[in-house]
Amino acid sequence: MPLTPSLARQIVEVLGSSGTPPVKGVQYFNAGNQSLLDALDQFYFSSYLQDGGAAYKMVIGDYGSGKSHFLYCLRDLAWERGFAVSKVDLSPVETPYNDQRAVYAAVARNLIWHEADEAASDEYGLPRFLEGTLERVVGGPISLETAGHPNYKALIDTLELATIDSLAYKNGVLAYFEALIRDQEERLDSLTRWLMGVATTPADTRVLRELGVAGKISKPNAFRMLRSLAQVIRALSYSGLILLFDEVDRMASIGGKAEKLATDNLREVIDRCRDEMPGAMFVYAVPPQFINDVVPRYPALQQRIRTPGRFSRINHFSPQISLDHLDLAENDLMLAIGEKLIPIYELAFGAQLDHKVQYANAAILANVARDVFLDISHRRLFVKSFVSELARQHAAGEHVLAEEEAIAIIRGQVDDLSGGETPPY
Repeated sequence: MPLTPSLARQIVEVLGSSGTPPVKGVQYFNAGNQSLLDALDQFYFSSYLQDGGAAYKMVIGDYGSGKSHFLYCLRDLAWERGFAVSKVDLSPVETPYNDQRAVYAAVARNLIWHEADEAASDEYGLPRFLEGTLERVVGGPISLETAGHPNYKALIDTLELATIDSLAYKNGVLAYFEALIRDQEERLDSLTRWLMGVATTPADTRVLRELGVAGKISKPNAFRMLRSLAQVIRALSYSGLILLFDEVDRMASIGGKAEKLATDNLREVIDRCRDEMPGAMFVYAVPPQFINDVVPRYPALQQRIRTPGRFSRINHFSPQISLDHLDLAENDLMLAIGEKLIPIYELAFGAQLDHKVQYANAAILANVARDVFLDISHRRLFVKSFVSELARQHAAGEHVLAEEEAIAIIRGQVDDLSGGETPPY
């Protein structure tokens, strides 16, 4: 699908303001990681996972090195292959990994309903995902007539016959579809709270009991419910479920009892996912400090993560996907990104830039970002600086930057990104 001016503008605005990847459009300026994506596609997304296998991977990179960008690339690849995707930003406060109920709730909250049309906004949450799936199955809006639709009957039959670990979870999803068709608001509200793993009321309990939905999603059964979610998604004819956990950076510094619980939970997921999560892949974006400093304190976890060699086409078994070893050398990578950003900027603002001049500017900004300012991620620094400079030169006139200008530009962006402090990894 061709890039639209609207999406081009969104890309430029996000990159120019923060240097972080936009939610949509990363494929238009992606570079340097195609061999990793191809290997993941060949060995997992197009084969093993679709056959009911499960896997976990660690995406390793420093702050600003492109971990979130890579997760967005994985998300887009997963959608191309028919998977459902949930992308969760872990944090010690909002989504602590030592609390599996909180993790389940975050997965349910961040499950993405995605339309192929780039003009359509993605929507989030398990209820919207179920509703969108039903609309797609019957080819239109949901109403009482949906109950007689042959595709709906086939979907319900498949779900009823499917092996779902939790009967309550299966009943909850079946009841949700029924309540959607009949527009039963009270039931929908109660089922939504239950399926989302949030607190339910005594009135909810009465409604849920009538529907065969017993108990609640809690810390002890959270993984079982996550497994049930994965099984439901397979029963709904998706290839599987891809779980993307970002900001695991913060686990590197939580310390104490919470750290041990978090690492124990991670080890449990690794042990159980292969046998108990059909069609699922867990992907964690982590900094090198997590692998080098935290993991060694927990030998059981270390045994599962530390393997000889990094992930590649010839070593796809490795759980470690390093963003320090890409298809292009660092400077070549930044230049490749810069070359792709020039036409994106032109489309966004109807501009016509001198590509030779701007390519030269990309080269000098890349050199300065890499060689002079090593305390902050030079990839993110370069992207933000280059997009900002494209805007300045578009407004004020184009010229090839002198080294002193480039240093001043980069220094200003360092202050902007770090707030005057050393950024977290």
